[in-house]
Amino acid sequence: MSDALEELEQLLPSIPAAVERQRVGAQLDRVNAKLSDFSSVTARFTAVGKVAALIDFRDENFSEMKEAAIDAGRHLQGAADETTLDLAGRSYEDLKTAISAAERSIRNQWRTVITNDYKPLAVVGALLQRFGDTLETGRAMVRLAERADRSIALSMADLPAEIASLSNDRSKLEAEKASMTKNGEVDEFLTKLAAGKATLRSVTPSVYAWLREHDALEQMAVFAR
Repeated sequence: MSDALEELEQLLPSIPAAVERQRVGAQLDRVNAKLSDFSSVTARFTAVGKVAALIDFRDENFSEMKEAAIDAGRHLQGAADETTLDLAGRSYEDLKTAISAAERSIRNQWRTVITNDYKPLAVVGALLQRFGDTLETGRAMVRLAERADRSIALSMADLPAEIASLSNDRSKLEAEKASMTKNGEVDEFLTKLAAGKATLRSVTPSVYAWLREHDALEQMAVFAR
């Protein structure tokens, strides 16, 4: 019995360290469980950043997401004991919350871009579809506006590639429209018409002649602002 007591007495100093290791081990398991979606979280973070760059948009939510990513990285890298592991787990959860807020903000801005830059194409496209020599360009404009509208439902992972494609196609169609009209005043009129900013002053003699040539005068209406 005395030998057993002596052995226990020798083990007593190591018990607190063993308990601490057990606590850290359990805490590490909990942090690892939280990090199980690390790949998807980092993919969302990257996608949000790409969309922000493509539509040239930054706001406080985007800035907070970047700060949260730096904070989470620092805490995860420095996690070594129960306290720092707990901080790492909480900072990682904060990062996910910040990414969600930034994504909502970015999506709202993309909807604004669609309203301002793509939906007007459908207005011009609908007009151009009425003319034989501009039929295909008009159809392409309407299709592009519809594509942009559908992109709202895409996942954040798929959105950057679609935005880049839409932007490229829009630039091509704008150049095609300018080449087709061969008249800067007509092109400017169509742009203003799409944006709802065309006035009687916009209908210059050359614009009037172009509309008359395409039998479009009856398709235009005048309303007082």
